[in-house]
Amino acid sequence: MYEHNPELIWWNGSVVPWDQAQVHVTSETALRGLNVFEGIRGYWDPASSTLGLVQLDAHLRRLQDSADLLRIPAEGLAEQVRQGIKELLAAIDPHHDVYLRPTLYVETGRYTAQRDTVTTGVFVACHRTDPRREEPVTCITSSWRRIPDTALPAMAKTGAAYTAFRMARLEALQAGADEAILLNTHDQVAETPGAAVFVVRDGQILTPPLADGVLGSLTRSAVIRLAERDFGLTVAEQSLTRSELHTADEVFLTGTLDEVRLVASVDGHHRHPTASIAPLLRAAYLDMCTGQREPLDDGFAEVLA
Repeated sequence: MYEHNPELIWWNGSVVPWDQAQVHVTSETALRGLNVFEGIRGYWDPASSTLGLVQLDAHLRRLQDSADLLRIPAEGLAEQVRQGIKELLAAIDPHHDVYLRPTLYVETGRYTAQRDTVTTGVFVACHRTDPRREEPVTCITSSWRRIPDTALPAMAKTGAAYTAFRMARLEALQAGADEAILLNTHDQVAETPGAAVFVVRDGQILTPPLADGVLGSLTRSAVIRLAERDFGLTVAEQSLTRSELHTADEVFLTGTLDEVRLVASVDGHHRHPTASIAPLLRAAYLDMCTGQREPLDDGFAEVLA
């Protein structure tokens, strides 16, 4: 998805050629990863020739929340990004699924939160999504820990946190696995570098609570609501250990890019499900994103006019 740069990008109020959107090497975002961002998925509907942006309002709220948590001045950020997305999509006119990445970055203002001192920039990039991967993934539990909320706000989606995520993913690749699952500093399951973790045991669905160092995943929330609404299933939020990953009937991941992805094994412990809850949720979630199932709410997959 990131292998080929798009021709256009929305940057600080205008749609410009990709190569023109640049920041200085000494900016705070370059030196310290001081930025917040979102990943928004858009699903193309050929029947209506429309692009539905999944949970757009919720993503924009979380972007604003991330800026507030890191004390980056960003008044009116949601409205600015919404307009940027609209202008970029109008210029590109994609007829395929997309991944949008709006980002607020800091140029100057090293150790201050004063509005008259901090300077920021905003961009929205639009990438064509990779072909959907259908086969289950293999995972390891990483030796790297999820950064605790006492060190960096876990609820903030910031580039700085992804340096640690990079280490976990490199470890997974070295081990021959597809993905890494991070534990927190109390040896409880947290999340992967890009998705929430669920397990199924004896027909019960479990997922770590946000208090265990989990980003407030919007896909996670949607899948919980979908399981309850369409299948009458109860999802319990409770702390999980690595051993519970090894002995679960099913393990699956949820995230904007992962959607709902099934896990074949964790640390070499292969899943042999006695039921098939995860595949049902995966199919139902994708149907909902593509307009083939009733959405959770009216604005679930918003089409920008």
